[in-house]
Amino acid sequence: MIATPAGLIPRTFTAGSWILKGNTVHIRRILAAALAATILTATACGTDDTKTTSGDENAATQQLVLGNNGDVLSWDPGEMKEGAVIHYAEAIYDPLLRKTADSSIEGNLATEYSYNDDLTELTLKLRDDVTFSDGEKFDGAAVKVNLEARKKGAGSASEAAKVITDVAVEDPTTVKLMLSEPSPGLLSGLATYLGFMVSPKTLSQGDIETAPVGSGPYILDSSDSGVEYTFTSREDYWNREAFPFDSVVIRPYEDFTARYNALSTGQIQFMYGTSDMVPQAETDGLTVQSVPGEWQGIILQDRGGEALKALGDVRVRQAINYALDREAILKTHYSGRGQVTTQTFNPASQAWVEELNKRYPYDPEKAKQLLADAGYPDGFTLTTSYSEGFMTPLVPIVQQYLSDVGITMDLVPVNGFASGGLETLKSQPSFMLSFSTNIPAWTDVLNKLTTTALWNYFGYTDDTVTRLMKEIPLTQGDDQTALYQELNTHLVEDAWFAPIVLQDNIYLSSPDIKVTMQQAQLVPSLRFFTPAK
Repeated sequence: MIATPAGLIPRTFTAGSWILKGNTVHIRRILAAALAATILTATACGTDDTKTTSGDENAATQQLVLGNNGDVLSWDPGEMKEGAVIHYAEAIYDPLLRKTADSSIEGNLATEYSYNDDLTELTLKLRDDVTFSDGEKFDGAAVKVNLEARKKGAGSASEAAKVITDVAVEDPTTVKLMLSEPSPGLLSGLATYLGFMVSPKTLSQGDIETAPVGSGPYILDSSDSGVEYTFTSREDYWNREAFPFDSVVIRPYEDFTARYNALSTGQIQFMYGTSDMVPQAETDGLTVQSVPGEWQGIILQDRGGEALKALGDVRVRQAINYALDREAILKTHYSGRGQVTTQTFNPASQAWVEELNKRYPYDPEKAKQLLADAGYPDGFTLTTSYSEGFMTPLVPIVQQYLSDVGITMDLVPVNGFASGGLETLKSQPSFMLSFSTNIPAWTDVLNKLTTTALWNYFGYTDDTVTRLMKEIPLTQGDDQTALYQELNTHLVEDAWFAPIVLQDNIYLSSPDIKVTMQQAQLVPSLRFFTPAK
């Protein structure tokens, strides 16, 4: 068990400070000095048994304590959104398939999977030795009930589930998914929220949102909403060796400072961090790891100009892109950890086109001219919602750059979407957030481009996107790659988004655990956490 060292003063973390002078954004890093001024060592506190150390192997094996970006609002996988909430789900639920460290797909509850020739039927062979924690048997009937329930949800799984027209239970260990059309993202969905299996009894009782029961490695032992969730291991779990900790504790912290203080004082063992934290984390003896991860920037979602007429003009959306000095922002705000980008797909995906990152060089004069050509020579007001925590340090920097070309940002801060701010974020003409990039690229298509997508509140589309979304699932190999790249190029040219940086995902952990990095997922899956020794 990990406890807070008695008398230890929490250190203050500043994600970054900015000084706005004229038309230039100057960012000064003050993290190290600020933290150094408040550090008291555990030795000075007169205690030697309140932290789990790498030498305390038994304690490390017994419990894993994670600091999460936000709280869990519902235990129904069909209502969960993508992001760090996956740790809550993985503790309780097994997915049908699973992702490897490089995001390849392999078997899990379904040991084998195969398509028919035209990719409209997916057959799954299931394990016969799995039970849910309430004693219910996992079988084909359970899969059918879960997939049908997932289609009714409002979370990340619903888009992937729409392609499933029927689930035929051929025998207790064989199911066949009938598809309305091929779906390049289906296997990935079955490895996450679409594929998380809930006890059929719990689904029928209708209390899944508050009383989770799954076939996964842990059960929810106790919870204090917004504070702490404790999961204890199932000794009869079929894959126990893959989850070596006897218990897992998840503590939500939407504030980065609070989360870092918890890690550095021994209250948690892992957190999703920021580039600003790296120097101090290394000084504190924490393990620092990273993978290419999320893009940060603006979703210009009112592309039809319904709520804000200006955004309906492609020249205005392009002007916003030209107004941003991505290179300067990467160097100063992100300490160079990542790469500038104008696209929203993963660099390892089929959709990535390296040359597109040159499409919008910093050119404030061109931005002003485009605004004038569109009928806004004096600029306009852009209502922008943003998620506090992730975006708070970046927002004033973007605000200054847009102000330089005449665009005034009317900012609407929202408590992190993981704790209920999602609806406010979605309903705005534009909003700033940190977005995952996925493999396969079709997952990003489902999340952001369909007319019912979670991140396409206004349901906007155009003829090119509609055509390509129909053609991509019907092709494979090089032909499919060409179509993905055509789609990506169109999105960049038409300025559906204003990405700034594809940042490195930064992970900080205590030295008593080992974390294997995982590509194209916000946080590594629970099975990639082990004791250090």
